[in-house]
Parts: sequence; C-alpha cells; structure tokens
Amino acid sequence: MSAFAVDVEAVSKIYRIYAHPRHRLYEALWRGRRRYHRDFWALHNVNFRIRGGSTLGIIGMNGSGKSTLLQVVAGIVQPTHGRVAVQGRVASLLELGAGFNPEFTGRENVMMQGTILGFRSEETRARVPAIEAFAEIGHYFDQPVKTYSSGMFVRLAFAAAIHVDPAVLLVDEALAVGDAIFQHRCIRRIKELQEQGKTIVFVSHDIGTVQALCSEVLFMHAGEVRAFGDPADVANLYHAHIASLETRSPGPATAPLAAPALAPTASVFRPDATFDQRAGLFRHGTGAARIRNVELLNGNLRPLAAADFDAEIVLRVHVEFYQDVAECILGYLVRDKTGTNIIGTNTYEDHAPIPSRRAGETIVVDYRHRLPLAPGTYSVTTALAYNRYSATFFDWVDNALVFEVLPPTDGRMIHTKVWLPVQITLHT
Repeated sequence: MSAFAVDVEAVSKIYRIYAHPRHRLYEALWRGRRRYHRDFWALHNVNFRIRGGSTLGIIGMNGSGKSTLLQVVAGIVQPTHGRVAVQGRVASLLELGAGFNPEFTGRENVMMQGTILGFRSEETRARVPAIEAFAEIGHYFDQPVKTYSSGMFVRLAFAAAIHVDPAVLLVDEALAVGDAIFQHRCIRRIKELQEQGKTIVFVSHDIGTVQALCSEVLFMHAGEVRAFGDPADVANLYHAHIASLETRSPGPATAPLAAPALAPTASVFRPDATFDQRAGLFRHGTGAARIRNVELLNGNLRPLAAADFDAEIVLRVHVEFYQDVAECILGYLVRDKTGTNIIGTNTYEDHAPIPSRRAGETIVVDYRHRLPLAPGTYSVTTALAYNRYSATFFDWVDNALVFEVLPPTDGRMIHTKVWLPVQITLHT
C-alpha cells in the first residue's frame, strides 16, 4: 500500500468547447476528419502527493481548476490523462446538495447516502442522531430538501460528510455558505478530524483559514500548479500574484526610478542596505515608493532582537518615494509561524493620514503599542497602498522582520495567541 493518502500523477483534463450545439453533430458526421471544437485544458499536468493525516489547502483564482481537481480526486470526473490514487473511504462536499434528491427529506437523503457509501442500514441509522444534532436544522430534518435554504443545505451536507468516518475528506468552499456559528463549528470539527489522523483536502478563497488549517498548500493557476509547499510561503506567492494583476496599470512595473538626493541628516529616516536582499521574492508592488527598513524598538527607541512579554514596543517603518504621491496608506500585520494574522493596523484606520510626498522625499512611521503575544516567533508584513479602495500597492513586503516574544517573567502560562488584561471578581 502506498505511503501517500492521495497521489496525483501527471493529471490533465480537457473539455471540448463547441461554439454551437450543432457542431457536435457535424463533428460526429465527419468522424473526426473535420474539427469543430477547441480544447480547453481545465487541468494540465498536475502532480502532487500528500501523506495520510495531512491537510492540503488548494488556493487560486476563480477558473484556476481547483474544483475540477477536487472532482477528479473524488472520482466524479475522470482525467483525460494521468493517474489518481486515493487510499481509503472518501467523503466529499463539493457542490451544495450534490447527490441529494430534492424530493426526499433530510433524513431520507442521509440514509440514502449511507447506502451509496456501503453502510448497512443499521450503521447509517446509528449515525443519524449525530448528523441531525450537528446540522441543527430542527424540524426541517424531516422536510423535503427542496424547501431548504442554501445555509440549511450546506449544514446537512457537511454534517453527513463528516459523520461517515472518511479516511479522506474533500471540502470545496462549503464553509463560506453557513452562518458564523456553523463556520466555527465546522472548523472545530475539521480540527478534531485532524487529531484523528484523517486526510483533508480543503479548497477556499479564505487564505487565513487555509493557513490556519493546512499543513501544505497547492496554488493553482490556469489549470497548472504554480506552487506547492509551506502554507505561509505559498500564500505569499499567491498574494504577490494577485497584486501583480492589480498593479499592471498604475506606476512602473517593478524596479523603482533612480535614487533621489540624500535625505536630510537630521531625519530619523535610516534605510537598511540589506533590506532589499532580505525581502527577496516576498515583495511585490509598483515600485513608485518603497519600504527601505523595518525596525523593532523598545519604548525608549532602542533596537530589540527580542521583545519581553507585554512590553511596550515601537514598530518603525522607513519609506522612500520615487514619484510624486498624493495619498497613500501604510500598514502592517504581525503573523505567527503558521502565517495567521494576529494583530495589525494602518494609517487610514487609525486616523493618521500620510501627507502628500514628492519624488525624493521620505517618511518614517512609528506604531507604538504593547505586545501581549504568547511566547514564540512572529513575522511582520508591511504594505504601502495607494488608497483604501484598491488592491494596488506601491510596495508589499512579507517577512520584513522576524522577532521573538519572550515568556512572562512571573511564570504565568499564556494559553492563547493574544493575552488581554482582565479583572476577575469572585462572588461567594
């Protein structure tokens, strides 16, 4: 038996696209001697493997082939070329209500799905109470599915999928439909399945959720694999790809213009000659202005290599402008080692507008606050945006700074990512 729960090798899927339905008939009559279609490669030479117990996230823009790939893995769609091997029972939640009969009740559909998956009636019947409780749709469980709202539909479909004890669970954007309470319940259930060693393949546009849940991430574009690996690294590449599409029109494409004259000596602006090299592939933007340095300072503006727990710090960002800029917004995010956003803000939201800048000018922005984070390592992402309403950036730098938060000196345990002071009152 293979060590991999899912093994996708050189998979391609081609669809024939006809300009008019009658062209199918013409092509059949000509028996292939004349061609009336064009080939559309929904997937092209896709390769990846995931080990049992892993959680794979698949990201990409609409039309990138994510859903087709999941359908191929599920066995719903056969690949034109290539091979797919999946170990164990597969439960899939790909399209709302796929496989459900709208005339049957929720209970009847659950029983029918169990039969299709090979369960005996008594086995499925034993699971029904748990499915009903998880779906939490009340008396509608015994009503025809055609009367359900989309949210009720996905509640029932997800509840049924996760209670068949699958070895591999495939989920395609299902969590985006339910309400907030149901979404939290689903995430908690997925984490329980992870603890049980289940293999999960998870498609979503919510990059934060993907980074929080997945051990590996696959970035799809135009039916091909663009990147596969660490969630934080692949998410950075995906953000850079999105930004490159947004920034094709304004400003220069990549490199900044020639460096302006030296900044005034009295300025606190202090560029780091090694910053550009460290930013590497984690950087994207038009280049009309650039972040030149990011510093972590203590409350007295002394450089820090590591921060004490809940200490006051200053995050100082140095920016240089290569073109005249009427408006811009500078912000930052502090992320944990999984790439999850923990804290952050920007100059717009906190009412500190940056004045217009001319080519050759600089600005230094200090963000001063306490750092009540659990002990561990964190990274800083900084971005200089054109305005609030556009995804266009002058400069975006992931991993601009990596620092450590030290444990509390009083020995207390921090059980969450962020600690907040609390007043506790006992009433006896």
